[in-house]
Amino acid sequence: MSAFGKCNGGGRRRAARESFPCSVVYRTLLSCHHALLTDISSSGARLSGHALPHEGEDLVLTLEGSPVFGTVAWWTPEDCGIAFDEPLSPAILAAIKQRLSTARNLGPQLLAALDDWQCGVAR
Repeated sequence: MSAFGKCNGGGRRRAARESFPCSVVYRTLLSCHHALLTDISSSGARLSGHALPHEGEDLVLTLEGSPVFGTVAWWTPEDCGIAFDEPLSPAILAAIKQRLSTARNLGPQLLAALDDWQCGVAR
């Protein structure tokens, strides 16, 4: 899929998306995983990585310390699109943007350690 939110007949996205590649943690019913958040809007997000959840699966993303519930709307072996159950508030979107601008100054090892801590791997 060439772009998040594209579907036959033209894009139908209602919320503006922003491209912010960063590592995120998501939880399914059985496990905790890391993925790359490639873009986000108030109504959904695109994740990239390996062994992503398939279409129809429920998950919880942790964004700025807040759980965000969603369902996988589409899936490919490399990417999946998440439709949030409730739109993100402008405050959470602003906090994500702030975190990402700060994270660009951190090294990949520190970012991975922070993700492991958030996922409960490192205590």
